[in-house]
Amino acid sequence: MKESNNKHYRILAVDDDSIILDLYKRILSPDNRLPAMPSFEVKCCTQGDQAVDAVKISLEENTPYAVAFLDLNMPPGPDGQWTADEIHRRDPGINIVMVTGYRSTENDSLQTPSNFSDKLLYLQKPFHPQEIIQFSTALSTKWQAERQLLNLHSELESLVEKRTAELLESNKLLKNEIENRKQIQLELEQSFENLKKVMDATIQAIGLTVEKRDPYTSGHQMRVAKLTRAIAETIGLSEDQIEGVYVAASIHDIGKISLPAEILSKPIKLTEIEISLIQAHAQAGYDILKGIDFPWPIADIILQHHERMDGSGYPLGLAGDRITIEARIISVADVVETMSSHRPYRPSMGIDKALEEITRHSGTLYDADVVTACLKIFNEQSFEFSN
Repeated sequence: MKESNNKHYRILAVDDDSIILDLYKRILSPDNRLPAMPSFEVKCCTQGDQAVDAVKISLEENTPYAVAFLDLNMPPGPDGQWTADEIHRRDPGINIVMVTGYRSTENDSLQTPSNFSDKLLYLQKPFHPQEIIQFSTALSTKWQAERQLLNLHSELESLVEKRTAELLESNKLLKNEIENRKQIQLELEQSFENLKKVMDATIQAIGLTVEKRDPYTSGHQMRVAKLTRAIAETIGLSEDQIEGVYVAASIHDIGKISLPAEILSKPIKLTEIEISLIQAHAQAGYDILKGIDFPWPIADIILQHHERMDGSGYPLGLAGDRITIEARIISVADVVETMSSHRPYRPSMGIDKALEEITRHSGTLYDADVVTACLKIFNEQSFEFSN
């Protein structure tokens, strides 16, 4: 797959209706590109078996597809469910979007393959062009990150030394990514509002990707982001800082994408090795995001959101003012939301216990000003987490 000044991704569209296939091509055409939207190459198939052959050929030629849009019903050939199974069997890395006219995928006869539920999404017909753009952009970005972290993910438990070498290689790729995005930076300065819509959609998709791997904490990142924004407003951060810390909080656990799903949802006490793997998610999140030119230091904030004021946190053991104010805010909001929510290994401790925890450790583990603002929000402003 060749690259120019912008990232280039391959999309597979499968539908027995030629009008729908032409619509995919028009929506993702280079002539219709939005700022920060990658370049797409669209391959169309009218039947499921053709799509399976196309995926097989793409792997042989080392030009894999990032995303496949599959129609559910494609008479007279195999249906979309069979096609999804066969494609995933050949290329587990591809992200599959099942396009269906059904109103629900839960109570009908559709059966989602359980062995790759984190790769299978649903989109209802008739779809809006913006949905195709957002799915293609967000899932292609996710596909790129997963490819970079593939070796790290598969050998994380037994090959710690090799992980370091792989991260160095990933860093090189991310540095190249910065160079490739210089042209996009010019478009950023000229059309910020348009870019912000695309960026917000991508951030939401990244957040949903993490939550699909950890369904027991569904909504955790957005609830933390809501409390984070309220704290930032209370302590008087600028509007720009408030927006930046909200974005960082919305994806602060993105590094968990590198963890096995069975660890994230384990209903019993974790082993020391499993705990160390989970603690690595802050560094993994930094490695994923540091090459992206956000208007704010998102990667640094995510790297530091488990640091503590007395230096007892991780991964760097930073203390005091060496921790960014944004990370100090997220750390308090993260603790309060986590303690007050249900987890697979314990019931909710309740908001009172959570506030008692940050009060007891104010000034030692947590920033005293941030704790004071958080208590004020709950005690005087009747703040509540929304689902």
